[in-house]
Amino acid sequence: MKVYFLVILAFTTVGFYSCEKQKSEPNIEQKLIGNWELKFSRGGFTGETKPAEEGKRSVLAFKSKDTYQQLENGNLVKEGKYEFSTIKSIYSGQIETAISFNEVDTPAKEIRKYVVSLRKDSLFLSDNYYDGYSTLYLRVK
Repeated sequence: MKVYFLVILAFTTVGFYSCEKQKSEPNIEQKLIGNWELKFSRGGFTGETKPAEEGKRSVLAFKSKDTYQQLENGNLVKEGKYEFSTIKSIYSGQIETAISFNEVDTPAKEIRKYVVSLRKDSLFLSDNYYDGYSTLYLRVK
């Protein structure tokens, strides 16, 4: 009887410790909220790097969990909803986070998805097909 009691006590103790809340970093949706300014894009058949157009300030503003605005020189160009999903990345071969802005990709006739990479104050959005473009945005402070 004592053995059963000790086994139950051990499982109960382990259960309480495994339920302890752990500190977690904010997820990608929380980190994305804010304004991001376009700095350059790279890709295409030539792999050319194109800096942001001089005199034109292009900003992606993530306003809430699922809405965004695209601004150029402070003027609203586009707004809508965005959505996260997962996709097998052509870059790493791994399943990665993707974002879509409800834009239809003309050749594929489907919603365009970009592989998302966040590193501190840098946001990379990359087309998930060969000869696509990758764009770098920096957080506006």
